[in-house]
Amino acid sequence: MYKCWKCKKDIKELDPNFVRCPYCACRILSKARQPVAREVKAK
Repeated sequence: MYKCWKCKKDIKELDPNFVRCPYCACRILSKARQPVAREVKAK
């Protein structure tokens, strides 16, 4: 899953020959990361 940098919409699949946002045609996309649960130890 990717996220558009300009319009902030989620994009599930991309065409390998055409890497642009289908909503705003922006060419800057980022890979959306899954939330990671972290454990913090307190003294």
